[in-house]
Amino acid sequence: MKNYFIANGEVLNTNMSIKEMESRVQATLDENTSGMAQFRIKEVSEKEIRMFFVRDFDYNPDKPIIYDSDMALITGVGIGAFQLQTVGGYPMIHPLKFAGKNFYTDITSFIRFYKFQLFEEIGQTVEHIGLRCYSDRILMQIIF
Repeated sequence: MKNYFIANGEVLNTNMSIKEMESRVQATLDENTSGMAQFRIKEVSEKEIRMFFVRDFDYNPDKPIIYDSDMALITGVGIGAFQLQTVGGYPMIHPLKFAGKNFYTDITSFIRFYKFQLFEEIGQTVEHIGLRCYSDRILMQIIF
């Protein structure tokens, strides 16, 4: 049985090879970020995927929040979906707060959005999603 997940807009499944998954996502990342971010699979099985995005961003890992640029990086949805209408965005997530130059939300809200995106696009349900943001990477675990 294969389970599906989304990484930077690419729909992937647990039956694909790690090399194929990484190359598909990296090609999209290179196009969208001019090579400023990398995607790697740490572990994959039929029931679980552990992946991470490597990027450079000023971030406090002690706060359980995720910024608009990271939400766009993970989902492949345009950054405007994670910004308020007052700056020209079309918010698809709530609540959104502003911190200097970026919008952010709590990780729980983003996980709800990601689960909804998976279900709407592919019909995939998940048991658990874990997410942790650091200044140099984003770690994500999905248990099916």
